Amino acid sequence: MLCKIDDLPDEILEYILSLIPPYKNLQECTLVSKRWYRATRNVIEHSEAHFHKAVGLGSLFWKTWPEAEWVPTIGKRHSHSACTYENSMYVFGGCTATCTTFNDLWRLDLDTRKWVRPITMGSYPSPKACTTMLYYKKNLILFGGWSHPSPYPLHQQWKLFNELHVYSIELNRWTAINALESPPPRSAHSASIHGNLMVIFGGVCEGDSSNEVWCLNLDTYSWHEQTTSTLKPPPRYGQSQIELDSTHLLILGGCTGPNVAMNDAWLLTMGNSNWVWRKVNMLHSTCAPIRIWCHQACKVGDYVIVLGKNKQMSQPNDMSISMGKNACQRPTSSQGQEPIPLFERRRNLVQVDRDENVNGRRGSFPRSSMPIPHSPSLGSKHQKSLPAHEENTLGMAAFREELPRSRYNANRQRQLESLRRMEQRIQNRKTQSKMVKKPENTLAIYVLDISKILSEECIASWIPLKQNGQAGPDERILYSMVLGRGELIVFGGIRKEHMKNQAQTGSDDSEVYNDLHFINPLRYVV
Repeated sequence: MLCKIDDLPDEILEYILSLIPPYKNLQECTLVSKRWYRATRNVIEHSEAHFHKAVGLGSLFWKTWPEAEWVPTIGKRHSHSACTYENSMYVFGGCTATCTTFNDLWRLDLDTRKWVRPITMGSYPSPKACTTMLYYKKNLILFGGWSHPSPYPLHQQWKLFNELHVYSIELNRWTAINALESPPPRSAHSASIHGNLMVIFGGVCEGDSSNEVWCLNLDTYSWHEQTTSTLKPPPRYGQSQIELDSTHLLILGGCTGPNVAMNDAWLLTMGNSNWVWRKVNMLHSTCAPIRIWCHQACKVGDYVIVLGKNKQMSQPNDMSISMGKNACQRPTSSQGQEPIPLFERRRNLVQVDRDENVNGRRGSFPRSSMPIPHSPSLGSKHQKSLPAHEENTLGMAAFREELPRSRYNANRQRQLESLRRMEQRIQNRKTQSKMVKKPENTLAIYVLDISKILSEECIASWIPLKQNGQAGPDERILYSMVLGRGELIVFGGIRKEHMKNQAQTGSDDSEVYNDLHFINPLRYVV
């Protein structure tokens, strides 16, 4: 007896559909029949509810997507902008480790997990980073940004932008919008869309941080500065802006100045004329990340997910790192006396100088351009009666003039050998600094419950971090994190690598990423 897929019970059919990636392929299953439409809709709804529940319980897991060598891959970058539309994630611009900015547009196919670069047309945006890009009615709205000056000509200043560009997904074309009135140039600001308004807040503006609110009408492309209440957030940049509904938005974290990160949250109620700010009461702050600066936040149902430094990882001290394998051994003197302190041992090593004629401390090199006085008639008895400074001058002159050629060559060879030994020590020190590297932290997932943020108390509480034994990617900032279907997508970023050699001379090196990471719950079983 032959059985077809239509003969399967609804439960089995829904289980099979739940194994399909929740993007284009699953959407196409709704077109097969009415029964498949109902089964597919049930799978989508149950998967979404399961994802929200897993976020509330902190039961999320990291998944890194491997890159094939032959697949076209986006370049490494940070401070880029990203947003999702249907089955794709779009990435624009960004910055390299040397502050070179891009103006390219890439699309990640979320079904195949492959990168595609659209060959766009129209008026390209300037190369820049720290912009905002949002989706609105099959368009991508790009505003603001920053670019590092080119090395030539010299003495150029870094540049802020207030350019407004619209990318049509259907037409694959960029369009520059010239408005009569626009906000001052800015970067590292935040933005969200409410109805037909794009609301931007803060950012770096004319060399200083801002707390202004500007609105763009997306139907007429006209700007206006919005007045708000007297109580408002301090000026900041690098914050996250989250759309709660059509009349509320949330500002989370940011930075008010160098090394002044903020972990607060502010609620903006958008009325008719005057918009009102209100500071959110944050509970369980011990479960919050160390800082929420240049860490993109993402809303999932009644929760906000923030990535940050894993506070559970132990930090080894610099002493054990710098001493390498001998971290647990204390050096002793050759005569069996008390152990020599590390700083004394280093000072003694510095005082011991085995190089010959370093910096001219013992003699000097002869200069052919200067005449050397010499009198062959002077004897030993005449030298005794000369003054001390004349005796030294004539003695050195006679030494230089009467030095045999073989001895001169031998001294020259010793000097060259000393230089070679010095060069070898420098090379060994560089190699040691690369090999002896401080272990880096990893990113951890933090969850903020905002289910009561619109109540009279205006409360948001951090959920205790659940340890599942899984480590995230390397700690980084200035990455992008966007919401997909039943998952979060993390791309790019930058981190500082701290390295120390045995002489305790530190060196910093920036590492930029183009890797993809996904945050998923456990697979939902119907």
